[in-house]
Amino acid sequence: MKPESYLVVQARIAKERENLDGLLNQMSGHGIYPEVQAETMGGFRLCDNEALRIIGSMLNDFYTFVENIAKTVAARVDGGIPGGDDWHRELLEQMSLPIPGLRPPLLSGDTVALLNKFRAFRHVFRNIYGFQLDAGRTLELLRDLNRTVLALNIDLDRFLSEIDRAVL
Repeated sequence: MKPESYLVVQARIAKERENLDGLLNQMSGHGIYPEVQAETMGGFRLCDNEALRIIGSMLNDFYTFVENIAKTVAARVDGGIPGGDDWHRELLEQMSLPIPGLRPPLLSGDTVALLNKFRAFRHVFRNIYGFQLDAGRTLELLRDLNRTVLALNIDLDRFLSEIDRAVL
Protein backbone atom coordinates (compact mmCIF):
# COMPACT_ATOMS: atom_id res chain seq x y z
CA MET A 1 0.00 0.00 0.00
CA LYS A 2 1.24 3.50 -0.78
CA PRO A 3 2.05 5.50 2.34
CA GLU A 4 -0.37 8.22 1.17
CA SER A 5 -3.24 5.75 0.96
CA TYR A 6 -2.43 4.43 4.39
CA LEU A 7 -2.39 7.93 5.86
CA VAL A 8 -5.87 8.56 4.46
CA VAL A 9 -7.12 5.24 5.87
CA GLN A 10 -5.51 5.99 9.23
CA ALA A 11 -7.11 9.46 9.35
CA ARG A 12 -10.55 8.12 8.39
CA ILE A 13 -10.37 5.42 11.06
CA ALA A 14 -9.40 8.04 13.64
CA LYS A 15 -12.31 10.28 12.59
CA GLU A 16 -14.80 7.43 12.65
CA ARG A 17 -13.55 6.42 16.10
CA GLU A 18 -14.30 9.96 17.27
CA ASN A 19 -17.80 9.56 15.85
CA LEU A 20 -18.19 6.23 17.64
CA ASP A 21 -17.00 7.75 20.91
CA GLY A 22 -19.66 10.44 20.56
CA LEU A 23 -22.35 7.83 19.97
CA LEU A 24 -21.22 5.64 22.86
CA ASN A 25 -21.03 8.65 25.19
CA GLN A 26 -24.60 9.56 24.23
CA MET A 27 -25.72 6.00 24.87
CA SER A 28 -23.89 5.97 28.19
CA GLY A 29 -25.69 9.16 29.18
CA HIS A 30 -28.97 7.31 28.66
CA GLY A 31 -27.79 4.38 30.77
CA ILE A 32 -27.75 1.89 27.90
CA TYR A 33 -23.99 1.50 27.36
CA PRO A 34 -21.69 -0.28 28.14
CA GLU A 35 -24.35 -2.23 30.03
CA VAL A 36 -28.08 -1.68 29.90
CA GLN A 37 -28.84 -0.19 33.30
CA ALA A 38 -31.77 2.08 32.49
CA GLU A 39 -35.34 0.88 32.49
CA THR A 40 -36.58 3.93 30.61
CA MET A 41 -35.32 6.29 27.93
CA GLY A 42 -36.85 9.67 27.19
CA GLY A 43 -39.70 8.80 29.54
CA PHE A 44 -40.47 5.57 27.70
CA ARG A 45 -39.82 2.02 28.87
CA LEU A 46 -37.03 0.46 26.80
CA CYS A 47 -39.49 -1.98 25.22
CA ASP A 48 -41.87 0.83 24.12
CA ASN A 49 -41.95 1.62 20.40
CA GLU A 50 -40.62 5.15 20.95
CA ALA A 51 -37.55 3.97 22.89
CA LEU A 52 -36.96 1.15 20.40
CA ARG A 53 -36.92 3.68 17.57
CA ILE A 54 -34.23 5.68 19.39
CA ILE A 55 -32.19 2.58 20.20
CA GLY A 56 -32.62 1.32 16.65
CA SER A 57 -31.29 4.59 15.29
CA MET A 58 -28.25 4.33 17.56
CA LEU A 59 -27.58 0.74 16.50
CA ASN A 60 -27.95 1.85 12.89
CA ASP A 61 -25.36 4.58 13.55
CA PHE A 62 -22.99 2.00 15.05
CA TYR A 63 -23.10 -0.15 11.94
CA THR A 64 -22.69 2.95 9.76
CA PHE A 65 -19.41 3.57 11.63
CA VAL A 66 -18.24 0.04 10.79
CA GLU A 67 -19.27 0.27 7.17
CA ASN A 68 -17.64 3.69 6.68
CA ILE A 69 -14.30 2.25 7.78
CA ALA A 70 -14.74 -0.85 5.64
CA LYS A 71 -15.64 1.24 2.58
CA THR A 72 -12.57 3.41 3.09
CA VAL A 73 -10.26 0.39 3.25
CA ALA A 74 -11.95 -1.22 0.26
CA ALA A 75 -11.79 1.93 -1.87
CA ARG A 76 -8.34 3.19 -0.83
CA VAL A 77 -6.49 -0.10 -0.44
CA ASP A 78 -8.36 -2.97 -2.11
CA GLY A 79 -9.23 -1.04 -5.23
CA GLY A 80 -13.00 -1.01 -4.92
CA ILE A 81 -16.17 -1.67 -3.00
CA PRO A 82 -18.15 -4.79 -3.94
CA GLY A 83 -21.22 -4.25 -6.09
CA GLY A 84 -24.55 -5.98 -6.47
CA ASP A 85 -27.49 -6.57 -4.19
CA ASP A 86 -25.45 -8.28 -1.46
CA TRP A 87 -22.56 -5.80 -1.36
CA HIS A 88 -22.97 -5.00 2.36
CA ARG A 89 -22.39 -8.65 3.34
CA GLU A 90 -19.62 -9.07 0.77
CA LEU A 91 -17.85 -5.95 2.03
CA LEU A 92 -17.82 -7.29 5.59
CA GLU A 93 -16.46 -10.64 4.39
CA GLN A 94 -13.82 -8.87 2.26
CA MET A 95 -12.59 -7.08 5.38
CA SER A 96 -11.85 -10.44 7.03
CA LEU A 97 -9.53 -11.48 4.22
CA PRO A 98 -5.80 -10.85 4.23
CA ILE A 99 -4.75 -9.47 0.85
CA PRO A 100 -1.16 -10.74 0.40
CA GLY A 101 1.21 -7.94 -0.43
CA LEU A 102 -1.48 -5.36 0.16
CA ARG A 103 -2.96 -5.48 3.66
CA PRO A 104 -3.73 -7.69 6.65
CA PRO A 105 -7.35 -8.46 7.47
CA LEU A 106 -9.18 -5.51 8.93
CA LEU A 107 -11.53 -7.75 10.93
CA SER A 108 -11.27 -11.19 12.51
CA GLY A 109 -13.79 -13.86 11.63
CA ASP A 110 -15.22 -13.67 15.15
CA THR A 111 -15.74 -9.92 14.84
CA VAL A 112 -17.41 -10.37 11.46
CA ALA A 113 -19.81 -12.87 13.05
CA LEU A 114 -20.73 -10.29 15.71
CA LEU A 115 -21.04 -7.50 13.15
CA ASN A 116 -23.26 -9.56 10.85
CA LYS A 117 -26.01 -9.32 13.47
CA PHE A 118 -25.77 -5.52 13.37
CA ARG A 119 -25.68 -5.52 9.56
CA ALA A 120 -28.84 -7.62 9.44
CA PHE A 121 -30.53 -5.37 12.00
CA ARG A 122 -29.65 -2.26 10.04
CA HIS A 123 -31.22 -3.79 6.94
CA VAL A 124 -34.42 -4.48 8.88
CA PHE A 125 -34.33 -1.07 10.56
CA ARG A 126 -34.14 0.70 7.21
CA ASN A 127 -36.86 -1.40 5.59
CA ILE A 128 -39.66 -1.62 8.14
CA TYR A 129 -41.74 0.85 10.08
CA GLY A 130 -40.34 1.76 13.48
CA PHE A 131 -43.41 0.44 15.26
CA GLN A 132 -42.59 -3.00 13.82
CA LEU A 133 -39.24 -3.32 15.63
CA ASP A 134 -39.00 -6.45 17.73
CA ALA A 135 -38.19 -5.43 21.31
CA GLY A 136 -36.48 -8.70 22.18
CA ARG A 137 -34.15 -8.68 19.18
CA THR A 138 -33.38 -4.97 19.47
CA LEU A 139 -32.55 -5.13 23.17
CA GLU A 140 -30.51 -8.32 22.69
CA LEU A 141 -28.41 -6.52 20.10
CA LEU A 142 -28.03 -3.58 22.45
CA ARG A 143 -26.70 -5.96 25.11
CA ASP A 144 -24.19 -7.36 22.55
CA LEU A 145 -22.90 -3.90 21.61
CA ASN A 146 -20.15 -3.59 24.22
CA ARG A 147 -18.65 -7.00 23.36
CA THR A 148 -18.77 -6.10 19.68
CA VAL A 149 -17.16 -2.68 20.21
CA LEU A 150 -14.35 -4.25 22.26
CA ALA A 151 -13.67 -6.88 19.56
CA LEU A 152 -13.79 -4.25 16.84
CA ASN A 153 -11.34 -1.96 18.63
CA ILE A 154 -8.89 -4.84 19.10
CA ASP A 155 -9.10 -5.55 15.36
CA LEU A 156 -8.67 -1.90 14.38
CA ASP A 157 -5.64 -1.50 16.68
CA ARG A 158 -4.07 -4.67 15.26
CA PHE A 159 -4.74 -3.58 11.68
CA LEU A 160 -3.22 -0.13 12.21
CA SER A 161 -0.20 -1.60 14.00
CA GLU A 162 0.47 -4.13 11.24
CA ILE A 163 0.10 -1.51 8.54
CA ASP A 164 2.44 0.84 10.45
CA ARG A 165 5.14 -1.83 10.46
CA ALA A 166 4.65 -2.67 6.78
CA VAL A 167 4.23 0.78 5.28
CA LEU A 168 5.87 3.42 7.38
